[in-house]
Amino acid sequence: MKTLIIHDYFKFRGGAERTVLIMAQALNADILCSFWSDKNSYPKTEAPAKVFTLLDHEPGRTGWRYFVYQYCFYFKTAIAKKYDRIIFSGNNCLSAAHNAPRAVKIFYCHTPVRYAYDLRSYYLKQKSWWKKPLLAVFIILARIVYKYGFNHMDKILANSENVRSRIKKYLNKQSTVVYPPIEIEKFRWICQQDFYLSYGRVDELKRIELIARAFTSMPQKNLVIASSGPNIENITRIAKGHKNIKIVGWVNDSQLARLVGSCIATIYIPIDEDAGMTPIESMSAGKPCIGVNEGGLKESIIPNKTGLLIPSQCQLQDLIKAVNKMDSNTALNMKTDCIIQARRFSKQKFIQKLKQEINHINLYQTN
Repeated sequence: MKTLIIHDYFKFRGGAERTVLIMAQALNADILCSFWSDKNSYPKTEAPAKVFTLLDHEPGRTGWRYFVYQYCFYFKTAIAKKYDRIIFSGNNCLSAAHNAPRAVKIFYCHTPVRYAYDLRSYYLKQKSWWKKPLLAVFIILARIVYKYGFNHMDKILANSENVRSRIKKYLNKQSTVVYPPIEIEKFRWICQQDFYLSYGRVDELKRIELIARAFTSMPQKNLVIASSGPNIENITRIAKGHKNIKIVGWVNDSQLARLVGSCIATIYIPIDEDAGMTPIESMSAGKPCIGVNEGGLKESIIPNKTGLLIPSQCQLQDLIKAVNKMDSNTALNMKTDCIIQARRFSKQKFIQKLKQEINHINLYQTN
């Protein structure tokens, strides 16, 4: 069976991009995306077969970017007709569904469009009064376009129970949970050095600012931030003058494995995370994770066994208290439970579950 995976773009070295590559390798599938950044994302050589890109680089302005993506996926994906099975990964790429009327279409949903659904109010609050109506209209359009592609799918897979619930709530569709693959063999216990690690993308939804501010109040505790993102200048400003906070930016896989394998624990407190691969990567190395009691993290972090969960509306003192509780001895005692828990999310189990869910779908079934 000739298989194509259509993904929005390869812009970062993110969990969604890694999942697409693992799917492609397992199914010997071709990959199509809007653009692929060889500098900031994974190398194309990790793709097992053909790679098709619709653009040479990322479009410019944020607002205009959405329409460029929709145009490309809707009008420039006729090649999809050549495939028997297409797996969609992302949100913009669903517009390509109409170009493959006879193929089996499967959607691996990382989450319904967050600015249009569960985080609609959050994004509207960020806009000035005169921009709010414009965003509200844009959200209506985005929902229409998204539902158009969504309704073309023959099978919907969700990356967590959290996302499965969002799909049911906002789109009234049933889905099956297939947890994303964690390459647990890449992370191993090395030692326990005197630092905590944050490597989630630096943006408002990941609350890296709160992590940095907490450590400015704990000069005896060391923090390493191994990531970057749109809010990196703000984080750098907070960390300035605090020798216990070190920002190293994005690191390669081997450097990340060394950091994870050597820290006391990791810290990951995003707002209602879809699934959250970071805590499980951490557990693979026997390192517990300080997380937040909401979203997909509730499905991976077992309180007081593989990490700690602070309140969903977390304040500075909640995080400070958790870091103080997660001292080196407490973290060490969680090592075995962490490794056992991580095995539930291995790459092998992902591939087995993925094939189980997609191989029985009748070829050329109609929508």
